[in-house]
Amino acid sequence: MHIKRYQSWILAGISGLLFILSFPSFNLYALGWISLIPLLIALQSTANWKSAFLHGYLTGAIFFLGLVYWIILLYPFANIFLTTFAWLLLAGYLALYFGIFSALLHALPWKSGLPYILVVTAIWTGLEWVRSWFLTGFPWGSMGYTQWNNLPAIQIASITGVHGVSFIVVLLNTTVADIIYTYFIANNQPTTPKTSLRFTSHVLRFTPIAIVIAGLIYGAQALSKPVEHTSDFEIALAPGNVPQTERWDLTYWPQIFERYMNLIKAADAEEPDLIVLPETALRGEIFVLEGNVYIKELKEILANQQIYLLTGLADYTEAPKIYNSVYLLSPTSEKLGSYSKMHLVPFGEYVPITRHLPNFIQLSRGFESGKSIDLFPIPHTENRQMGVVICFESVFPDLFRKFAKKGASVMGILTNDAWFDGTACPEQHLAMAPFRAVENRVAVFRCANGGISCIIDAFGRTVTTPILANDTENFLIERIPLSDRGGTVYTRYGDWFPILCFLVSILLIFYHHRTWLASKLKRTS
Repeated sequence: MHIKRYQSWILAGISGLLFILSFPSFNLYALGWISLIPLLIALQSTANWKSAFLHGYLTGAIFFLGLVYWIILLYPFANIFLTTFAWLLLAGYLALYFGIFSALLHALPWKSGLPYILVVTAIWTGLEWVRSWFLTGFPWGSMGYTQWNNLPAIQIASITGVHGVSFIVVLLNTTVADIIYTYFIANNQPTTPKTSLRFTSHVLRFTPIAIVIAGLIYGAQALSKPVEHTSDFEIALAPGNVPQTERWDLTYWPQIFERYMNLIKAADAEEPDLIVLPETALRGEIFVLEGNVYIKELKEILANQQIYLLTGLADYTEAPKIYNSVYLLSPTSEKLGSYSKMHLVPFGEYVPITRHLPNFIQLSRGFESGKSIDLFPIPHTENRQMGVVICFESVFPDLFRKFAKKGASVMGILTNDAWFDGTACPEQHLAMAPFRAVENRVAVFRCANGGISCIIDAFGRTVTTPILANDTENFLIERIPLSDRGGTVYTRYGDWFPILCFLVSILLIFYHHRTWLASKLKRTS
């Protein structure tokens, strides 16, 4: 069988579609294990690196256009032409990584067999890691996240991070693609002599499958163990779920404030140790304007009902600078701790080229970036601390782990996903939270305005019925175990695994091209 030129383009397109179906909101995670196969087979027939690059770029463009379509839907808050341009620009940029991956594959000295399988997988993993930090980073759509509902598959993240899950998924993709091409395509082409394969070659080709199975067995064994803890605390999540069109409109503020005060009172009837509100739930002005009725009412509620409150807000205490922050307030309204968001959203929370895009989004001025990893004391516990990240920060595993490494026994995510109400974005965002829990073996509570609020245990399991984006009246209450572990391999060493994959890939490619160049120079001399 011979792959015709038009067929290779179809195969590349099919890969892009399979990627889309693997992620939320389709969540067909089994397709993640085969989504790369059509592209890998198509690349075997490309004539040069340019053709390989374009095949990969087509796959990536289809995938990312389908994955981040929700950027267009920011048009109620920004110009529709700018949001469309931003969607096309972001998808076009992210597709470059698929193109580079495909071009590098074409340049490899191996076209099949175990070295090919391992190096292809290492290149993919290394490029995913680069995408997670280059140009501030956008790790959305990493292959490992297709498996967020496949708990045995994601447990190795405690050692390797999410990129290790990507590695085993791509490893199986590459192995199956190599078997299909070698045994069913290359050996049946009329112009190609049948390949003579030794028994060891057969065995080595199937070795990666054993690695994948070993990873799944490790995950199953990890899930069979009980969660280790000696203490816990009870938490109440009160997302409120205020529509984004109301949150930035001052005329709605009295209603929004009363909604949250009523939720606090209702949740306190269950006597939790801590009540949590989502990102920017309260207007920061009430903490700096003396004598306003809102701070007076908040203080009275905290004092009368002896409430500890964790809430997000825009922090004006260093005006004119504004921070996207989290406060922990005591029953006496004392600020027991605060944290300001460090990794801001480009063009959403700060605009690098404000003069050229004056009304890109509804913020009068951008936020300042926080400067330090700050932990909060956990109420009613002895010397236990929690970390909290804000919205976009939860997609960066290396930042998240720093809180656990500093001593957090539990982690929180406060977010506002109401910008993307009715799209797949809130669930795509949620899909990353189980990995943060597994990577550091800490429970994670997630309080999301306009998104999905839930509690996730240290093995990535959602342990309560979530509160969904359309629920404005209910709160979630649950006891959360506090981690007693000394930190996972990933907590201690971070992204060591994808960095290793990246370095191995670079060294092998460099060595191959140095050898190729030396042989070419020798022939011409």
